Amino acid sequence: MASVLADFVAHLTVEAADWEDPIEGRVLLSETQLVLAEDEDTKKAIPIDAVFDINTETTPKFVDPMPGRPVTVAYREGDSRATAVVSADETTSKKFETVLFKAILNGTYTILKHPSKVGGRVMDTEFQGGIMGLSAGAVQFDTDEGPIEIPLDGIVDFSREQRTVNGEDRPVLVVSHMDNGEALETVAAADSSRKLSILGRYLRGTYQRLLESLKQISLSDSETEALTTIYSTGDMDVSLPSVLGMDPKTVKRVLHSLHDNGLVESGENGPVLTAKGQIVVNEYLERIND
Repeated sequence: MASVLADFVAHLTVEAADWEDPIEGRVLLSETQLVLAEDEDTKKAIPIDAVFDINTETTPKFVDPMPGRPVTVAYREGDSRATAVVSADETTSKKFETVLFKAILNGTYTILKHPSKVGGRVMDTEFQGGIMGLSAGAVQFDTDEGPIEIPLDGIVDFSREQRTVNGEDRPVLVVSHMDNGEALETVAAADSSRKLSILGRYLRGTYQRLLESLKQISLSDSETEALTTIYSTGDMDVSLPSVLGMDPKTVKRVLHSLHDNGLVESGENGPVLTAKGQIVVNEYLERIND
């Protein structure tokens, strides 16, 4: 018997159900199915293998507003597509979203090229197989050569592309992320395009929250100059006051502000960019190059 991963009461609406929507009902999630129940006799069972999208950014137009934080689950119903919406308080909703992603993605066989880039350098790394698992704050891949981990708060950018994987043209996710101030790129492919898309949705949610947090940050010219200088010098052991043309006290104050905003952290040879800092630099360089 499949173990129960989540069991809670929420507001529900199901596109393919006969009941009056929305209702207050029970949500049961196991490793094999998501069950949304109005009562013992009226319920909708959605196979986990039928789910192809999970979305918290928008809800379908047919759904009336519901209290709480809605999670939209898109799934296949025979030859058609349908949606269900589960809405609960923010804490419960976020836990449900995470557990649902785990139920779908954990244990997925993935083909990885890690790292495919270090900084701007293309690496001659071979693809290798790994088993995916979502942990607190990271996506992990267990490979024969050891674990590979992509911290969610280290993601700078990602895209879905077509790449040659072991001689075959396949859809992949290309993930740019930071590791102790070093910019890395990882390429991941999976046999299931559905699971690759769901992994992309999972990463997108984290990335969007990171972008939202940056909207609250306003940088001075000195802070922007310091960020771009740290980006340009990389892991070189340089004197920031001399490069920036500022006195040491001013540089210390600027770095303290950047650290408080989560844009830099301490590295072996001085301050290095975090993922947030790298995103700010990327956006700045795009603006001046337009």
